[in-house]
Amino acid sequence: MKYRIFFILLAPILPFISYAADLSTSYTSALGFNADYLGQIAKNIAGQESAVQARSQLLPQISATGGYSENYLGASGSSTYYHQPTINATLSQVVFDWSKYSQYTKGKYATQVSDLQLANAKQKLIVDVATSYFDVLYAIDVLNSIKITKNALQKQLNQAEKSFTAGTVTIADVNDAKAGFDSANAQQIQAENDLINKKNIYRNLVGLDPELIQPLIDDLMLVTPTPNSPDSWSDKAKTNNINIKIAMKQVEMANMDIRIAIAGHLPSLNVAGNYLYQGAGGIDGQNSTVGQSESVPGTPLSSYTTGSLGLQLNVPIYSGGAINSQVRAARATYAQSQQQLLSIQRQTDQNIKNAFWQVQNGVSIVKAQTQALKSAKLKLDSDRLGYQVGVRNSIDLVNSEKNYATAIQNYNQARYQYLNYRLQLYYLAGNIDEKLLAEINANIKRRQQTGS
Repeated sequence: MKYRIFFILLAPILPFISYAADLSTSYTSALGFNADYLGQIAKNIAGQESAVQARSQLLPQISATGGYSENYLGASGSSTYYHQPTINATLSQVVFDWSKYSQYTKGKYATQVSDLQLANAKQKLIVDVATSYFDVLYAIDVLNSIKITKNALQKQLNQAEKSFTAGTVTIADVNDAKAGFDSANAQQIQAENDLINKKNIYRNLVGLDPELIQPLIDDLMLVTPTPNSPDSWSDKAKTNNINIKIAMKQVEMANMDIRIAIAGHLPSLNVAGNYLYQGAGGIDGQNSTVGQSESVPGTPLSSYTTGSLGLQLNVPIYSGGAINSQVRAARATYAQSQQQLLSIQRQTDQNIKNAFWQVQNGVSIVKAQTQALKSAKLKLDSDRLGYQVGVRNSIDLVNSEKNYATAIQNYNQARYQYLNYRLQLYYLAGNIDEKLLAEINANIKRRQQTGS
């Protein structure tokens, strides 16, 4: 009885929770679940230390050591054993070191690259979640399409077997029908495996049950790109695309490597300081009366301090050609990073223009597939009626059902591709965000939001 009461209370809200995983919910879940993104966050935290570590080389370097030694002193036939404490402190401060200044600049670039990589990971996660989300829905559509075809072929096979028994068709007709049914059965198994795979990808990406994914409504609001020019979107990518920004910073880092290598030829100047304290020695044993020597300044057993502060100039003269080799290698790496930047710029330009036209023409494709689906449904209804009155045979009906199933599949594929390319367009332009995802999410589920 208590379970009946529970379901009675739950019934009014079941339509609203049957599909708990919409696009925005999937992305929000992925932010706290996806291992690659969480790993990028940790990597970014580590990357923030690059500038700190490089800057530390420009700040004072102070160290201190302490020692306690047991010593032996022998002279003129006498010997003494004594212990003695020492304390030594050193100070070094860079005045001029081209290598360390260049390393500091490179460290700042490295930290900026780390920030850009995290931003890119977050933007790419939006695209990956949407792609996986739509892949699951499309795999379901493909499976349903094959089931429609298989069901039609099953009816055709049953009809062929009955007709063969009645002697109105040959065994060849039965075999043809069975071959079509068996092929559809094999396609269904393959589609089921593909659906399982797509669901696992989604689950591993966002951590939600793929069974809760919300399907798309029929009447999507189709939007063409604004501005309506591929060159305008290309210009956006040149300025805002994060992969291009990362490549540009990597070029700057490679340039710093050249400066670091060249610094091997340059002198460096440091402030150097030193302080030494030697405590009085304590005699542990001796074979003559020389124990008073510890009271004489400058003797090994005496207590004294020394200190120094000055400039230390280091001038490299020859290192066997290693510096020249490092400079050549750094310049070659710099040239390679420039070509890598050029390659990314060209590829991004190609991809964003392709995405623009996919969205631009995708609107027309979805409209055309919508009309094709309506026509396929109309023809199927006509052939079903014609089959009932005897003007259409079973083959005509099966072909209509197969065409209708294909039309459903093509219709849904066109919609998913349009939505994916729209997100891809904004990602390549460097301005994809949660707001755009929420807009698309509202578009694909707005009937359920308005209650219509």
